[in-house]
Amino acid sequence: MNAEIITTGTELLLGEIVDTNAPFIARQLRSIGVNLFCKITVGDNRERLAKAIHQALARSDAVIITGGLGPTVDDITREAVSDATGRPLELREEIVDHLKAFFARRGRSFTENNLRQAYLPQGAIMLPNPIGTAPGFIVEVDGKAVITMPGVPREMERMMTEQVIPYLQNKMDEQAVIVARIIHTAGVGESVIDQRIGDLMRFSNPTVGLAAHLGQVDVRITARARTEEEARALIAPIETEIREKLAPWVYGADEETLDGVIVRWLRDHDATLAIMETNTRGAILAKFPEPDRDALAGHFLDITGLAGCEDCRDFTEANARVAAETVRTLTHADFALVVMGPSDPDLGFWADHRGETWLALAFDQGTLTKRLEAAGSDDFTRNWLATNALAWALRRLGEMDDRSVSQETGRPVNQ
Repeated sequence: MNAEIITTGTELLLGEIVDTNAPFIARQLRSIGVNLFCKITVGDNRERLAKAIHQALARSDAVIITGGLGPTVDDITREAVSDATGRPLELREEIVDHLKAFFARRGRSFTENNLRQAYLPQGAIMLPNPIGTAPGFIVEVDGKAVITMPGVPREMERMMTEQVIPYLQNKMDEQAVIVARIIHTAGVGESVIDQRIGDLMRFSNPTVGLAAHLGQVDVRITARARTEEEARALIAPIETEIREKLAPWVYGADEETLDGVIVRWLRDHDATLAIMETNTRGAILAKFPEPDRDALAGHFLDITGLAGCEDCRDFTEANARVAAETVRTLTHADFALVVMGPSDPDLGFWADHRGETWLALAFDQGTLTKRLEAAGSDDFTRNWLATNALAWALRRLGEMDDRSVSQETGRPVNQ
């Protein structure tokens, strides 16, 4: 079964409120194996909404609409569905009775405009709304369905789970689920990932896709099968291959976060990390929620006040190394991460001059360094540097588990 979602409301188009209904509906559809083809938002315009419904019906088996079922003049979903399906509106007495009882229980007067909610397209299946005034409804047309629900999230969510999902499952030829697995990477761009796993992105089931974020790229594996267990069995070998091909940059999956994985590593090894950052100006610390900061031995924003590092004002590799070793000594941390670069306003990731930032990680066996080709203090650059610094530090920490130290010097290999 293929479906589309239409959310209605000019307030959504104007950005006055954020649409939370479509993501909820999408997750519910995924859970029963319905393929979601499209999601769109239409303002409070009867003609445009009717056209959108008509076009969606031409492409999909089910069109799910939220919003526009209230009693006011701009609630035009009923009329638009009527126009799109050719079903005239008719008064439903059972809805009138529900509305009057609903208002009576709350001691509120029943005004005539509320009767708008009692009109449904001819032959529609009513979806009762036990916690609100506006019922939903389903209009079946040529083996397809237009399903409408209120826009109030709590009303829509209950109607979706208790009535719409069972309805859709009953209409489906076979029961199925869609399961997604998200593999998180950091410190590598989309083009490199595409080059390494592009062949996997041509599969039809499971499907593999990319989603880029600031300094990170997610690899999404989605499988459709009769049961969740079968879907995960389809995903498993693809995930293994992706992890092998992207091993240096993979840090977690699904709900795992970069900072959370670092904190878990530190706790597993009974270790602490101290951080000093210059041009990132606290962006690294901000990634660690308060409950996880017990794994941090200290945090510094200014080199000039760092005892023992008075000569570290130039942003060089050598000074980054000295600063990391100094921070580690002062805080008695097991590891010290330093991010050192200029904050000049004419530098930035997208500026004509990107500059450079040096990373250094100091620990018992020595100090590792890395150069990042970006500097400056704009929000984008700060957060890009913060993400890449943490990703690099995590890779270096992970290598310690892999015993990637030089057999000749006993020191970690500088990368």
